[in-house]
Amino acid sequence: MVGFIVLVAIIAGVLILNKKIKVNKLPVPSATPSIQQKIESKFQGLKVPSGEASIELKDVSGKGGMGVATKSEIMADLPDLGEGQLYQGWLENSSGKTVLLGNLKMAKGGWILDYSSSKYPGYNKIIVTQGTAHILEGSF
Repeated sequence: MVGFIVLVAIIAGVLILNKKIKVNKLPVPSATPSIQQKIESKFQGLKVPSGEASIELKDVSGKGGMGVATKSEIMADLPDLGEGQLYQGWLENSSGKTVLLGNLKMAKGGWILDYSSSKYPGYNKIIVTQGTAHILEGSF
């Protein structure tokens, strides 16, 4: 009888230990790449300069786009457009006044617009639009 109880205790101990080992072997989630990393991989060979201020442009439309902007360039991963449609880049100041920077062009696997922020002191918000709809936004 004592042998039977010892055998049951050993089997129970092995089962409990085995269950604990399985619990400890949960998969470790991998790091989610940043928007900047995704943009750099989308644009063929393009790197955002590490010494330059940059911001992430987040989707505000629900269309799934993303982007990165520096003080001289907007880079965006956006859906292709139909004929006659445009993405436009804008700067906005704290009082809500906007300045059109121009149309984004398809290049290097994504949408790009070069500009010079030094011409627009006090304008710190980047907006990418399609028509009147805001698609991406971010602020320095």
